[in-house]
Amino acid sequence: MKERVELPASVSIDSGVILAYLLGERSGELVRTRIFNQSTDKTTKAYCSGSTVAETFYILCRRRGPGYAQDTIATVLESGYLSRVSSNELDVEAGRYKCARGVSLADCYVLATAKLMHAAALFARREDDIKRESERDPFDVQLIFLEDLRS
Repeated sequence: MKERVELPASVSIDSGVILAYLLGERSGELVRTRIFNQSTDKTTKAYCSGSTVAETFYILCRRRGPGYAQDTIATVLESGYLSRVSSNELDVEAGRYKCARGVSLADCYVLATAKLMHAAALFARREDDIKRESERDPFDVQLIFLEDLRS
């Protein structure tokens, strides 16, 4: 069993983290209480890229329809829970990760956002490609998975 880790002060989140919260998954409770809860001192600052927004939208759209996806994404973006990061520097850094690593472009944006914002990269699940790449050559940002967090 992996050692439980603390949620750092700031994270770059992937779509799976947002979806865990929105779809009522068990791990989404931690997201609700520690990231998407501005009424507590223990809240972690969350960053995401446009790629995360797009991926979250299309998954919600496929599962529940375009109207639901549009309304839900608008609500999340207007909530202030997330700070959306967008820049040429981010795009180039994501491209660097994609060039060097065998992970999805969306995950490269999570990693690049973490690097530029001096945050940890928070993923909902340990996907095979991230695990394989991390074992081959550790990433230059901290990787955290919802399952490893202390509540």
